[in-house]
Amino acid sequence: MNQTFDFQRFLLMTRLEIAEKGRNQLLMAGVMVGALLLMMLPIMFSTEYRTSLSELHSLALLLLVLFGGSLYTIQVFVQYDTTNSTIAALMVPASRLEKFLSTLVLNLAFIVPFVLLAWGLHFWTIDYANNHLLSGEDKYERLPGSVINTVITLTMVIQSVVFFGAMYFTKAAYIKTAATFIVIAGLGAAANNYMAQSMMPSSTYFSATPFSSWRIRLNDAGPFYNVDLPESMQLFVSGLPIIIMLALWYITYVRLVEKEV
Repeated sequence: MNQTFDFQRFLLMTRLEIAEKGRNQLLMAGVMVGALLLMMLPIMFSTEYRTSLSELHSLALLLLVLFGGSLYTIQVFVQYDTTNSTIAALMVPASRLEKFLSTLVLNLAFIVPFVLLAWGLHFWTIDYANNHLLSGEDKYERLPGSVINTVITLTMVIQSVVFFGAMYFTKAAYIKTAATFIVIAGLGAAANNYMAQSMMPSSTYFSATPFSSWRIRLNDAGPFYNVDLPESMQLFVSGLPIIIMLALWYITYVRLVEKEV
């Protein structure tokens, strides 16, 4: 097969992906959106502040956006799971790049709008609920910008990790990918925490989240201080998840090429 990229052939490959996987992916998307609405809309009907409703919002954003998207992504290379389906996939008259990009574009076509919908619902329902609370009630608070940045960063990384795992592992792909990711992320977080602890006095309370600023309190009664990285280093750290994502996409493409050869 000619491996030169052709846009018309790419569009045909995308249509084939939709025809083969569209129904299952649409059903999964419907379940995820329905779960998101079920967890985020009840706050609109409250006339008094309830901690459980606020926590439900946080749970929806963390679980559905981070892990719901990964359940959706793990299905993208299902045509390579068995010998018969792999042979059929190999015989499709399209280049490897066209096959890869059609799968990636369709996956992002759901993930990106779903993340935007989740955060849009969060902001809108919080504002709506606060406008309808009885006077004197505590107000619901939006999740802070640091949490939003962390969730978006993790969404990017998890999508690329699961996308790679869907191609690399043929059996129990989600379990193997999740286990590998948890081990690597746990080791990275432990190393980050160890480095931060070695720089702080023993009496200091701190929170050192990867890819974000540190929160430090020098004593039990003192205020918290946010310690940001230098601007040049912060720019690099902010771009690191993008580098990881692009690198994993490229490795996934290389793995696809190996299967096609």
